[in-house]
Amino acid sequence: MRDVRSSGFQFPRPHRITRGSKQIRDKRTAQALLVFGVVLACVELYVIFGVL
Repeated sequence: MRDVRSSGFQFPRPHRITRGSKQIRDKRTAQALLVFGVVLACVELYVIFGVL
């Protein structure tokens, strides 16, 4: 009987996030947060100047 561990067979590993896709996701998250911050600042200025 053959030993399965010594043969070239390897169990399929779960898909891991590669470094490139993680960087892309981090970049998109940073851009989304930046856009959200700019929109929030505009709304705050609108409210402040709307009161005056």
